[in-house]
Amino acid sequence: MTNIEPSLNLHQLNLEMENHQLKKDLRERQFEQFTLSKIQQVAKVGTWKLNHLTYDVCLSPELLTMLGLTQASCKLKWNQFVSLIDPSQHLALETKLIQLENVEHPAIVHAFLDDTQTKCHFKHFSHTFTNSIGQPLRTVGLIQDITEEFNQAKELERQAITDELTKLYNRRKINASLRELINDTANTGLPFSIMLFDLDHFKRVNDAFGHNYGDEILMATADAMRKFLPSYAQYGRWGGEEFLIVVNNVSLTDACNIAQHIKNALNTIMFPNKKSLSASFGVTQFKRDDNFTTLLTRVDQLMYKAKQSGRNLVVCG
Repeated sequence: MTNIEPSLNLHQLNLEMENHQLKKDLRERQFEQFTLSKIQQVAKVGTWKLNHLTYDVCLSPELLTMLGLTQASCKLKWNQFVSLIDPSQHLALETKLIQLENVEHPAIVHAFLDDTQTKCHFKHFSHTFTNSIGQPLRTVGLIQDITEEFNQAKELERQAITDELTKLYNRRKINASLRELINDTANTGLPFSIMLFDLDHFKRVNDAFGHNYGDEILMATADAMRKFLPSYAQYGRWGGEEFLIVVNNVSLTDACNIAQHIKNALNTIMFPNKKSLSASFGVTQFKRDDNFTTLLTRVDQLMYKAKQSGRNLVVCG
């Protein structure tokens, strides 16, 4: 008995030490898992794992949250998962996510509608692991919610092409649209027209009623343009009180009629002294030999002719 007792005590001590080490390892793994989970939450990242033998997909808790799913949906079939994250591009997304080539693949970005029908934007990273003969065994994916970054980028893009006061396109954007249309017309042969107008005696408005009131007039002008221009027109504030309109597949006659409607709408805007706002319009159609400079020069000359002829006129040519 005396020889067995020390042996039992030693065995018990070893078991306790092993148990202590196991608990320590478990706590460390729990801490690592907790840390990883928090990092994923902050980074708005979730993960998924596809088993190619069963075609089951296991979703991380963070991904379930991102997708608006409950814990009961932590395991889905592959077709359910792909249809969920991008129902409109199911097959295309599936092909991109499972790629067997041993190369670095670019991230995939697409839109996702959550359960409130709010559009989110996700970025996907994935890698497929194969066996010795190249058969896929498991695909591991990571999804990052980049909605905030996407919206910020879109807002910066919008600001870069938008006039801050009127919320119309700025000169850079409307000029770029005109250049693009000139290039397209060389291939399509479809007609398009442009209109350039200037608010008459606008300096007197600022001098008489102040620049804040002048800003209100510019915003009212923008509202009139939105009301009477077709949805396919592109238009913007081209300079201080000058506005440029580009209308695709519209004849010169129709463009002149549109300009007349806008001019009449501007005439309904009254100043405190009971006088109405007026503007002088130049309208022209793109010609075969035109380029960006010749087209703008001609429409500017037509607008100047309207000014010389008494203002508050539409001159076409």
